[in-house]
Amino acid sequence: MKYPINIMKYPIVINSFIFLTLCLFLFACGEADKVNGVPEKKDEIILSDHTLSTDETWTPAQSYTINGELRIPPTVELEITPGTIVNFGVDAYVVVRGTLKIGTPLSQTVLDDFVYLSPNSGSPDSGDWRGFIFDHTHDVDSFFRGVVIENAKIALDIKTASPTIIDSLLQHNDTAIALDGSNSIILHNRIINNEIGIITIGRQTRPRIEKNNIFENNSGIICENVQSIIKYNNLERNDFSLRLQVKFDLNVSDNWWGSTSEKIIDELILDSQDSNLITKPVGTVTYQPVSALHFTDAGPRE
Repeated sequence: MKYPINIMKYPIVINSFIFLTLCLFLFACGEADKVNGVPEKKDEIILSDHTLSTDETWTPAQSYTINGELRIPPTVELEITPGTIVNFGVDAYVVVRGTLKIGTPLSQTVLDDFVYLSPNSGSPDSGDWRGFIFDHTHDVDSFFRGVVIENAKIALDIKTASPTIIDSLLQHNDTAIALDGSNSIILHNRIINNEIGIITIGRQTRPRIEKNNIFENNSGIICENVQSIIKYNNLERNDFSLRLQVKFDLNVSDNWWGSTSEKIIDELILDSQDSNLITKPVGTVTYQPVSALHFTDAGPRE
């Protein structure tokens, strides 16, 4: 005759069994979440009208939301590492007076995960947040590499500073990049579906805009700085690929315009030849020689 086990006689064994079963269940649930793509919960950091007081590094271990103004004062450095996501409330913005390093370090050969900078909205629209303002810092150490910036009024408003912008995607902004008195290097980016891709002003500087895919913007590049180096870019499917807004002439040779036809290229450029479309005297854009082919090595590198 078999007798039922008296569980009261074996409390340690039974409790250990229950504990082990519970651990296995929780582990299985966690593995299922990973398989089903459910993200692990992260610590949430919300900054509202905040000034950094010391150097900081933001990592993918936390989620970040910025409301109002985030200030990076002189002598302070903010680093945002690959894979981090930062959301911005309506009209939020970052004022950079110190140093800002976002994404994969420039010294690293291989590009890491992207950093995502976008509005904190379920249905974002262009201009939902204000963007980054470099406030006359003369800084050359800041950079954006492997960064996605979306739906800002002016994603990167760079005044008398020269951050490097490389291997990044800027899309659905009112203006992607505004350069005023800047020697920035803008290299291997995809600048797409913005009202304005890049605007340059300030005559005494020489920004380099090279090997970018500048597609499907209302204006690809608006240029008031005729010292700008604009070469080896793919300038395609923009309403105007280049608009000159100063009375001096500008040379932009060795770019691909989607065609080698002078007639088609002339239609993509707004300059002195379009007297019926302009309201003030401007110079003339020369673009010969043109590239005969699309640059396959432009845009973000893997």
